[in-house]
Amino acid sequence: MATPNEIAREVVRAEHRICPHVRETMLEYSPVLSETGGTVYLKCENLQHTGSFKFRGAMNALLALSSAQRAQGIVTASSGNHGAAVARGLQLLALRGIVFVPETASPTKVAAIRRCGAEVRFHGTDSGDTEQFARTFAAHHGMYYLSPYNDPLVIAGQGTIGVELCRQLSQTTIDAAFIA
Repeated sequence: MATPNEIAREVVRAEHRICPHVRETMLEYSPVLSETGGTVYLKCENLQHTGSFKFRGAMNALLALSSAQRAQGIVTASSGNHGAAVARGLQLLALRGIVFVPETASPTKVAAIRRCGAEVRFHGTDSGDTEQFARTFAAHHGMYYLSPYNDPLVIAGQGTIGVELCRQLSQTTIDAAFIA
């Protein structure tokens, strides 16, 4: 298990890696939410490329792959946001890949994945089943499987939000962060 210092170092490496590709999203003070007794800011990750923080982790993982891993092709599973993030990363890096989604995936999310040029395949009605199928597919076809949540590079990429928060609130003590 990684130590807190090792994790912090990986998040900083991720921030440097993804900086040219990822937006530093604004921090918006919320007067209404601040009426609860604290000073509340909203991190507007909805303004990130693909509309979600997921782009951070996907880009970090894709950028960290070796040329051999990239050449294998990328497979991922997603119910939407991670799939769109990977698809956008594949597009930017001129890589090929397949995004597996559940048959019940939102048509809007599927359209977002396709807009970025990724191949979309449907499997199962549960995201857990879809993920297991995608992992097996990747293994059988010699492709690289990129987990939406269980990958240290994806996690480090998501952690870059914390780097931005510290930079944007450098004069403020952050007592708590609430993540939806």
